[in-house]
Amino acid sequence: MPLSRRVGLAVAIAGSAVASTVLPFTAHAESTVLYVDNAVKCDDKGTGAQTLPFCTVQAAADMAEPGQTVRLAAFRTFTGQVTVKRSGQPGKPIVFQGDTTYGSPNTTVDASGQGSTAVHAFVLDGVHDVTVSDMSIEAPQEAVLVKDSTRIALDRTHVNADGTATGPGATANIRVTGTSANVTVSRNRVYAPPVAGVAIDAGVTGAVVTTNIIADGTGRGVLVTDAPGTVVVSNTIARNCGNDLELAGNSARATVENNILSKDPAPRGCGVLVPSTVPLAVSADSVQGTKADYNTVVPLARSMTSYSWGGTAYATPEGFRATGQGAHDNAADLRFDNSDRPVATEGLTDAADPDALGMLSTDFYGKEPADHPSIANTAPSGYRDRGAIELQDPLAIYLGGVAYSQENHPLNTRFTVNYYPGWGRESAKLDFGDGSTPLTIASGDRVIDHDYPAAGFYTATLTVTSQASGVHKATAGVYLNPVAQPRTQFWWSSSDRSRAQITLNAQSVSPWPIVRHVVDFGDGTAPTVSEGSNANPSITHEYGVGGSYTITETVIDDHGRNASYSQTVGVAGPQAGVPFTGYFGGPTSHNGLYDNGTWALSYNKSDSRLNSSWGFGNPGDIPVVGNWDYTCQCQHAIYRPSTAAFDLSRRDGSISHVPFGNPGDLPAVGSWDRNGHDQVAVYRPSTAEFWVRHDDGSYSSLHFGNPGDVPIVGDWDGVHHSQFGVFRPAANPWEPNLFIFRHDDGSYSTVTYGNQGDLPVVGDWSGTGRTSYGIFRPGNHQFTLNNAYAGRPDNVYTIYNNIG
Repeated sequence: MPLSRRVGLAVAIAGSAVASTVLPFTAHAESTVLYVDNAVKCDDKGTGAQTLPFCTVQAAADMAEPGQTVRLAAFRTFTGQVTVKRSGQPGKPIVFQGDTTYGSPNTTVDASGQGSTAVHAFVLDGVHDVTVSDMSIEAPQEAVLVKDSTRIALDRTHVNADGTATGPGATANIRVTGTSANVTVSRNRVYAPPVAGVAIDAGVTGAVVTTNIIADGTGRGVLVTDAPGTVVVSNTIARNCGNDLELAGNSARATVENNILSKDPAPRGCGVLVPSTVPLAVSADSVQGTKADYNTVVPLARSMTSYSWGGTAYATPEGFRATGQGAHDNAADLRFDNSDRPVATEGLTDAADPDALGMLSTDFYGKEPADHPSIANTAPSGYRDRGAIELQDPLAIYLGGVAYSQENHPLNTRFTVNYYPGWGRESAKLDFGDGSTPLTIASGDRVIDHDYPAAGFYTATLTVTSQASGVHKATAGVYLNPVAQPRTQFWWSSSDRSRAQITLNAQSVSPWPIVRHVVDFGDGTAPTVSEGSNANPSITHEYGVGGSYTITETVIDDHGRNASYSQTVGVAGPQAGVPFTGYFGGPTSHNGLYDNGTWALSYNKSDSRLNSSWGFGNPGDIPVVGNWDYTCQCQHAIYRPSTAAFDLSRRDGSISHVPFGNPGDLPAVGSWDRNGHDQVAVYRPSTAEFWVRHDDGSYSSLHFGNPGDVPIVGDWDGVHHSQFGVFRPAANPWEPNLFIFRHDDGSYSTVTYGNQGDLPVVGDWSGTGRTSYGIFRPGNHQFTLNNAYAGRPDNVYTIYNNIG
C-alpha cells in the first residue's frame, strides 16, 4: 500500500521500499503465473503451468522472471528451504504468493518438516525486487532471512521460528541483514523467538516495519541494531518477554509512531525477565534525530518503566515528554480480543498520526480507516487508530435465501436475516427484487417468508444505511422452479354389499389450493361438484344397477389450473369385507373380515379356514379390536363414522357407548396411557391428526402423515405400548403402498409394501413382541403378512367371509 507523503530522504527511501507492496496484487495473465502444487500431478522439470504445476517452491523460484507470480496452492504445506536466487525489476517484482481465502494464510512453507535439514524457510541473498506474501512461514531458526538485498517486501504472512536449530547466530523470526536496503515488513503476524520477532541488523538502510502484529514471544518484538533511519510505524507489539521495540547501537533518525507497545497482560513463560524489560528502549546513540510520538505504551505494571531513552528510565508517557518526545503518547487502557483487536478506547481509537512515515492506506486485514463517531479525532488531520488494526463499525448484516415451498405457497422463499447495529443510527430495508414494497427490518435475527409472483431467479437485497459508516448491503439470490401442475387420483370403496353404492375419496395435490372437484361417475347422471378448500373430499354415489363404470374426476386450483383422472371400477355383488386384526387367544395376532355387521375370524395363517363368526355392528360401521377389560385377549367393537362414536363389547356382555371424534374420522385405538388396557382414539384424514381420549377424560393430539392417509397403530418398537403410524395407499397402479411408523423418540421409519387397492393390516404374526405389517387384497381375498422381524417368509393365505 502507498506510504503517506512526506518530504525528505527518509520518505524517498521508505516510499521505494513499499512501492512493490501494493496489495491485493493485480492478476497476471496466464503466462506470467508459475503454479506450485504438491498434491496433484506435478513436475519440477516442467514449465509450472496450471495443468502441470511445479512440485516444489524452489523449482519455481529457479525459473521465475521479473513480473512473474509464483502461485502456491491453497491448503498445501511445502517443506524445505526456498533460496531465492533470481531478481525482479523495479515495478516488476517476482512475487511468491500463497492463499488467504478465509482471512488468514491457507498455504504453508515449513522448513522444519519431517526429514528436512533446512534452517530457514525463505532466504533472499543478494537479490532485488522480490515480494513474499499470503502464507504461513515456519523454520527452526530465522524463518525469513533477507541478506544484501534491495526492494524486498514481506507482506500479509504468519511467521514463526521455533529457535531449535543449532549453529552460530541467535534466532529471529524475520532477519534483515548485511547491506540490505528498502526492505518492507508489513501486515504480518510474527511471533518473537529468543532474540526478536523482527531483527533489522547493522548496515541495513531504509527498512520499514509497518502494520504488523508481533506478540507472544520469548524475545524482543522488534530489534533494530546499527540501522539508522528505520521506520517502525503502526504495529501492535505486545506480550513479549523482551523489550517490545528496541533501537540498539547507532540506530539514529528512526521513526517510531502510532504503535501499541504493551506488556499488559503479562507474557507467559518469561520467568524473571519481564520486569527488567520495557515496551520502548532507545540506546544513547539512537536518540539523535529519532522521532517517537503517537504511541500507546503500557508497562507490565503502572509503576514500572515504560521507556528507556538514552539510558534514562521513564515510568509514564507524561514523564517521557521531558525528553521533547512523545507529545501524544499515552498509556490507554488496552483490552484485546482473541485476534489482538483492541476495544475502542479514548487515546487509542482515532488517535494516530495519518501522515506518519510508513503508514499504509489499509490495516492488517486490508481494511480502510473508519471514523468512530463517539471518539474525538486527536491527530492534526484525518483519523487513524494506533496499532496494526483499524477498528471498523461493528455493524454486521447477513442475508440468506432459499426456496421454501409450503402448502399453498409454492413460490415461497425463506430468508434468514441477521442484522446487528453498529456505531451510528441506522435504517434497514429488505428489497425482495420482485417490485414489491421493501420491508423495514429491525435489528436481530429473524426468518422472513415471501411469496414471489412467478418462477424465475430473483436477487433480494438487504440495505442498511448508517450515519457512522454509510451504506451496507447484503444480497441473496434464489431460483424458484416452475410450479408443478395439479395432480389427482382417487380410491373408492363400497361398505354395503346389498347396494351398488361406492364412496369416492379424492387424493389431489396442487401447489396452490384446490377449490373445486367435479366427479363424473360414468352412469349418465349429472356430475357431482364439490367446492371449497377441502382438497380431498369424500363423495358417496349410488348406482342404479351393478356393473362396470368409468369414473372421471377433475380438480381445479385457485389459479385456474386443472387435472383429471379416470378409473374403471366394478360395482357388483358382495364385497370382500374389511380386514381386522387382534389377539383372540394364543401368542400371535389373528386376522378376520368384517362385513356389514358380521365378523369372521381365522386363527390359521395358512389357509382359508374360518374358526368363528359373530354378529356385531351395522352396515357402514368400522371394525375395531382392543383390550378394554385389562385382559390378555382383545374384545371387538365398532366405530360409527356417521355419529362419531365407539360401541365397545365388554367381557361381561355389556356394551359401552363412547362418543369421540367427528363424522368422517377413522378409529385408531391403542395402549396410549400404558396402564394395561387400550384407549380409544381417532385419526382425522382431512387434517392428518390423531386424537386420543385418555382414561382421565383429557385429550391429546398429534399431527402425523398427510391428509388422506389411513391410520395404523402398533407396537413398532417392541416396548409393550402403542405408537402411531399411517398407511399411504399407492397413487398409481405401478407404485407401492407406503407404511410410515412413528417411534417413541419422535423419529419415523417407512416401508413400501403391496400395491394400489390393497388395505393395511398390522399385528404380531410371529410372536416376536413387535408389531409387523401386511396387506389384504380385496380382489382375491388374500392376506400377505410380513415376517421380516422373525426372519421367516411372509404368510400368504386367503380368507372368505361367511357371506361371500
